[in-house]
Amino acid sequence: MHTNKLTEQFQEYLKLSAELRPDYIASLGKGGNEAKITAVLPETPELLKAIYSTVSGTSSEEEEPSLIEFIPGYRLIHMDEYEEEMKVLAGILEEKGQHPDGIILPILTNYGSDFICYYKSAEGVEQVCDLLHDFGDLIVMYDSPDKFLETLCEFYKQEVYFLDEEGYLDCDLVLEGEVGAALNPDAKYWSE
Repeated sequence: MHTNKLTEQFQEYLKLSAELRPDYIASLGKGGNEAKITAVLPETPELLKAIYSTVSGTSSEEEEPSLIEFIPGYRLIHMDEYEEEMKVLAGILEEKGQHPDGIILPILTNYGSDFICYYKSAEGVEQVCDLLHDFGDLIVMYDSPDKFLETLCEFYKQEVYFLDEEGYLDCDLVLEGEVGAALNPDAKYWSE
């Protein structure tokens, strides 16, 4: 049941993305990567199951500006590159002396090795966090995986996201902060 809700939310996000970028969904490739996901992550979180059962992700080799970004500044990690990105993320945490209790898995990344991550605390609380390579601190952006997808959909519905002159996905930072804070009242990211 829970998986279905996340899958539906993810599919809604893709549909909203396609309204601005008609070729975006096709560029993400086919899903059905359950065997690959399970091989990489034996205990796959529902959020990642919802994503990778639907699409494969964006290759780091993608060159078409309008197809690179899942959200402004970040691409959805391609399943074939997932293990490598997990190592990069682990390296950053190690380098910065961060040893959070719980599970941290990458979802989105950029060319500066910043990440948007799935985080599950030792107590079982699931959140989606920002991890900037230069700082190494996990900052909660979304109160839950549900709120992550709901908020991203809302960013399209409220026209926070748009395409710039060069075809890159961009956003209205002020409006993004307002919508993000309204839907994720406990997340520190939006109040800073």
